[in-house]
Amino acid sequence: MTSTIFSRLYERLGDLIPNLTGVTEGGIFHASPRIEGDMSMYCTVAKVAMPVIELELAHDEIVDGKEATWKPAPWMVFRVDTLTRTAELLAVQDEWRYEVIYSETDRLNPRRVPMNVLAVNWLTIMINLQSVFQPIAAPVTVTA
Repeated sequence: MTSTIFSRLYERLGDLIPNLTGVTEGGIFHASPRIEGDMSMYCTVAKVAMPVIELELAHDEIVDGKEATWKPAPWMVFRVDTLTRTAELLAVQDEWRYEVIYSETDRLNPRRVPMNVLAVNWLTIMINLQSVFQPIAAPVTVTA
């Protein structure tokens, strides 16, 4: 089988998220910083309609070395197809812009491939730093 950027994305997400094919909608995962000064990573299972899973990844950064001061950080949204064992970046936000892969009329962003390469490289760095997402309990919501 030929490896593609989309199959590599699936492999990386599978390496980082325990039991990727068994996640449930609303599930939350956390990967602690592995080196001093690094960021905490979070993964939320936004949608599950098997065989497709939608994941949202985000991170927080410490500002001025103060643990109690956080700033919003870039995030990525992935569509994972467990049947074809592929994943694709759907959206990414950095300090400068928010970019999507598909327009409202399903036109492809011409930067689709480089954006997915960036995502594979980013996930590979997490793996090289020995990060693994661990499930955490969802926050309790109190209703009146």
